[in-house]
Formats: sequence, structure tokens, C-alpha cells
Amino acid sequence: MEYASPANILSDSVFKCVDELRLPLINRFYASCNYNVKCGRHDRVYSLSLKGEIIAAARLMPYPQGYFVLRNLCVAPEQRNQGVATSLLTQILLELSLVNLPLHCYCFALSHLQNFYVALGFKCLSLDQVPQDIAEIHIRNCARKRGWILMGYGNN
Repeated sequence: MEYASPANILSDSVFKCVDELRLPLINRFYASCNYNVKCGRHDRVYSLSLKGEIIAAARLMPYPQGYFVLRNLCVAPEQRNQGVATSLLTQILLELSLVNLPLHCYCFALSHLQNFYVALGFKCLSLDQVPQDIAEIHIRNCARKRGWILMGYGNN
């Protein structure tokens, strides 16, 4: 699915769910932003482009239990602090709700981004509010002192 962004946010940008054949372009975008990411063929990857250039991307990793983990939300450095991440994530959540996919999404947010995610409808969660595999990932992250906050969107 591809469509223009809302008129009030980045009116010239194009949002799309990236097909598997175009994942190398997303991987190159991540590399240009100094992210060491390789999208998997089962990931749901989304992008925002401006004048044909990718300016933001995010991937949702599906889990067999029917939920997603949001990973690698990235905006090109020159496009940051302009509402690009908000636009991308808002459109992702809207698309997921329109195609009747289960809208259970978790993420591990850096503490300085907590308010960003809360403004988009995510909630801070405790370990007993998430599936066991998500809790285990969060425990491992905390052991590595990454300082991520466990958050969720949907009927979590």
C-alpha cells in the first residue's frame, strides 16, 4: 500500500509498506544512518520517502503468537525534529488497523523517547503485562545496561 502523507505533515512524502525485493534499499538507508540492521524477509518494513529518497524507515518483527515488536525506527539525520518519525509511526499504526492485523505491538524505547511513544498511544508496561518472550528480551537488554523502557501499543 502506498499513499501520500497527511497534508499537515510532510505533504510531499510518500509512505509505503516495503516489499521484500526492495529491502536492500532499506538496509542501505539504515547503514547510511549508522544503524547495523538487516531486515528479514518476514519483517513488515515501512518507509517514508521524499522526492524519491528514503527519509525514514521502521520495521515490525512479527511473532507467531500474533503480535509485533517495533524495531529500528530511524529518521535520516537531516530530517530529524520535523515530525517525520511521528508521521511514519502514525501511518504504520493506521495501516495495521485498516488491514485488520492484530494491533498488539511492543517496543523497547530509549528513556528520552518515552514521551514520544506515549503521545502516539504506547504505554509503559511491566514484565507481568507482556508475553514471556518479550519479558525475556527486556531482561536481557537491562542486563546489558541499555536503559530501554518496555512499552506496548494496542490491547496489551
